[in-house]
Amino acid sequence: MKIPALVLACALGCALSHRAAGVELRTALLSVADAGSAQSVTLPDEQVADAARPGPLRAIYHVQAELEGPPRGLGLYLPGLVAHARIRINGHAVFDTLGDPARPLPRSADRIQLLRLPVEFLRSGSNDIEIEAIGQRYLSLSPIWIDELGALQRRYDERLLGAVIGPAIVATVMGCMALSVLLLWLRRPSQTLQGYFGAGALLWALHSAWTVLPYPLLTGVHLPVWWTTLYVAFVVLLVIFCIRLAGWRWRRFEQTLWALALSAPVGLYAAAEAGRLADAAEAWRLACIASVCVGVAAVSMYAWRRRDAASALLVASGAVSLAFGVRDWEVAHLGSDNNPVFLTPYAAVLFIALVAWMLIDGFVKATEALERANGELEERVARKSEALRGALEEMRTARDIALDADRAKSRFLAAASHDLRQPVHAIGMYLASIARAGLPPAAAETLSRIGASLGALGAMFDALLDISRMDAGVVVPRDEPFDLDALMRRLGDEFAPLAEGKGLRLILHGDHRAGETRALADPFLVERVVRNLLSNAVKYTHEGGVLLAWRLRSGSAPQWRVEVRDTGVGIEPALQPRVFDEFFQIGSVRAGGADGLGLGLSIVRRLARLMRLPLELRSLPGHGTRFRLALPATGGRASGAPDRTDQALARGAWIGLLDDDEAVLAAMRQLAEHWGCRVVEGTDLELLLLDWHRHGRPRVQAIVADLQLREGDGLAAVQALRDAFQRPDTPALIVTGDASPERIEHLNLAGLPWLAKPVPPERLRGWLTQAAPEPARGTA
Repeated sequence: MKIPALVLACALGCALSHRAAGVELRTALLSVADAGSAQSVTLPDEQVADAARPGPLRAIYHVQAELEGPPRGLGLYLPGLVAHARIRINGHAVFDTLGDPARPLPRSADRIQLLRLPVEFLRSGSNDIEIEAIGQRYLSLSPIWIDELGALQRRYDERLLGAVIGPAIVATVMGCMALSVLLLWLRRPSQTLQGYFGAGALLWALHSAWTVLPYPLLTGVHLPVWWTTLYVAFVVLLVIFCIRLAGWRWRRFEQTLWALALSAPVGLYAAAEAGRLADAAEAWRLACIASVCVGVAAVSMYAWRRRDAASALLVASGAVSLAFGVRDWEVAHLGSDNNPVFLTPYAAVLFIALVAWMLIDGFVKATEALERANGELEERVARKSEALRGALEEMRTARDIALDADRAKSRFLAAASHDLRQPVHAIGMYLASIARAGLPPAAAETLSRIGASLGALGAMFDALLDISRMDAGVVVPRDEPFDLDALMRRLGDEFAPLAEGKGLRLILHGDHRAGETRALADPFLVERVVRNLLSNAVKYTHEGGVLLAWRLRSGSAPQWRVEVRDTGVGIEPALQPRVFDEFFQIGSVRAGGADGLGLGLSIVRRLARLMRLPLELRSLPGHGTRFRLALPATGGRASGAPDRTDQALARGAWIGLLDDDEAVLAAMRQLAEHWGCRVVEGTDLELLLLDWHRHGRPRVQAIVADLQLREGDGLAAVQALRDAFQRPDTPALIVTGDASPERIEHLNLAGLPWLAKPVPPERLRGWLTQAAPEPARGTA
């Protein structure tokens, strides 16, 4: 509160100070452009453009200054120079701003000028001061003071503080205070009084700040129109605040005030057209002063009822605002000062004190209420503490039971996953070893159905494996240009029989530019994403068809857009965000008998995020679903796998098989022998080496080992077998029924190829073909 009070005191001193010593010049000889002769005028003087003189305006003022004795250390002080001007002393220029007369007139501190007068320009006796002033539609010149430079400097500083710096400080503090009140109102919109006061105070601060801005926000007639409108607006808001605070409900009076504010711009523009803008602005301000009288009367009655410090401050603020408003209106009306120190902004100091008091008083009362509430709360807590401790103990017990159950569940799932994979793996091996030729049709169909069921079960395990691989962080995208058209058509050929088997149409729609523009992403992961989307589309569509489309979108960043659309059951809007969750399946879909674990779309989203590719879902229940994947496009050449000659598995190749499950071991031996291989086997390392010695220590060309053995693990066993075979480069493949993220990370760090059980027989044969290929013809 000290700074606003100091500024207010300085402003009052500046506004009411007596004239300084020195020479005060209030009479000038005025020569106006296009006028026949000069005329004597009293300063301050103003020139306004009208129909006779549309502007720009040009006026030359001549002032005679009588100086006694040697004129040394003198200065010239102009408290109000509202024009672009050139000032000459005895024909010598000491000030010149006529370089660009079309720019806006000086404002704020630029209107107050203090000039040092060089000794060589002055003389004892009469001195001629010529001021050439130019303005587009208005110019004004204040009285002139000539005195010692130090005395004028003090006068200059006082005027600058009172007219510019003080209002700027008050406006800043008032604006911050108003924003605080508005924030309180926004937290409690029912408190409309805070809204009126905060909005009025904020407009008051903006009006004060606008008055002292060095550059006008508006020019021409718009500046006085909206400056006056803003003045009317904040007065109306604060008067309505005072009336409602006093408990008065004068609806018609409030409506009159709103009409006064809303009609201000229209009325002022109309007055400007008639050449009476100044008179109209004074009239609106006078109406505002009259409304303030009503507001002060209202808060006076309110203060008489309350009789407290806050209401007394409110009455004082209103009374001072009224007095300062009348004074400022009188100064503007009489024209006694063309750059006055307006006191209306300083009335806000008392409002700042009022709000500070109200906030402090409210804080103290809230603190007291809080202390009382804390006391009551402590009593309640003391009464409930024993019950709470008992409840916490029960919660700890329940938490421990839940954690134990979760650990038991995790152990069970890990063991169940491993144990389930083992027999499925064995079934797959046995099934692949059965010769299909010559079987009766019924038996062949039965084997096909068994294979399809086994494939569905394997797909579930593959989905779990994909999740585990991503959880382990071992899936790293490798972006490269690839032929998207070839990939899409291959997937279309793969899913065409499945769609046809359900009576669906599978439509492919490619872009003719696919041959020259490649996609830039990881082709294997993209294939996995599209494969899952196609699988879902075919699985959950019962009639109609499925569309697989890939289109190129040109632009600064060209993109391929891959879309999978179906005419299936669709997805409810509320369920669409959840379809990407792991193990989530829509109830109606599950009731329809669809197989799967609910991991397909979860894998799709995780792979898309891993590759940083946008994925969109749009679905309408009963009409179908559309997934869209966007891939960057590039003109680079597609990278492909190196050329390979067709290879076959060497017949008679010796294969080492190591698995602690005898059923799995027997199935793998039967399948390998079905492929024409010879086998050395064992359920542990010692038994496999004994079998190897029994067969005469043949040259083993490949090792297939289970990871989890009864003693040790498959990685150590592979190294021991290589040492025993004296072939450290013997190809080795690890198979495992444990697909946990930790196990996958361990396998990837080991550096050996591995496959998760159940291993598709074709993938096992593919690896064996690379490890033990048939020698090319003509080679020894």
